[in-house]
Amino acid sequence: MNTMTRNYQVSPSGLNLFKDCPRCFWLEKVRGIKRPRGIFPSLPGGMDRVIKLYFDTFRAKASLPPELHARDEFRGLRLYEDHARLERWRNWRTGLEYFENGGRLFGALDDLLVAGEACVPFDYKTKGSPTSEEDAVRYYQTQLDCYALMLEANGLKTAGYGFLLYYSPKEAGENGNVLFEIQPVRIATDIERAKSLFRQSAAVTEGPAPKASANCEYCNWLEKFRK
Repeated sequence: MNTMTRNYQVSPSGLNLFKDCPRCFWLEKVRGIKRPRGIFPSLPGGMDRVIKLYFDTFRAKASLPPELHARDEFRGLRLYEDHARLERWRNWRTGLEYFENGGRLFGALDDLLVAGEACVPFDYKTKGSPTSEEDAVRYYQTQLDCYALMLEANGLKTAGYGFLLYYSPKEAGENGNVLFEIQPVRIATDIERAKSLFRQSAAVTEGPAPKASANCEYCNWLEKFRK
């Protein structure tokens, strides 16, 4: 990839947009035209906040929460101990970064696990019902790949996989307390795949508008409207 003429910046969610529809991605990055957006629910943000606080109480004790400690998937893992550094990475203004040829990949991390001397990207998700591994990979593979790449760029060795921890409502108990089912999903990460996607997306912004994805509902709606 040649040195970019623009101050190219993209996040993992931006790369997901690129994968979904290169034309929508180009319109946002080059023309500043974003996809229409509906009302954004505040519940996931609230869940994210309280889950982080919950895990931080166990970080201070240098232990995993009991519901994870009892699971084989988390055997030998521990929470990343540097809370101050993690707090910087949790903020999108001071989060993780990766630079290449004038371009910048940036993102904010939920949490981090440690396996021996290697780091394991750890992200919380909320969903109305339990998910499948196939759906988890489809929607969040790029995010975990990018986290691994940015951690490596910050001098940290990564373990070659990450974890998603899904919270889905199970039942409503006394006094309206909602019980959640937790579902961990382990996903292999590949930093070269993240680099390749980053380079492809950057190259698209240097050229004319690409074709729309055949499955893009936004571009398909516009095409039908024009006709």
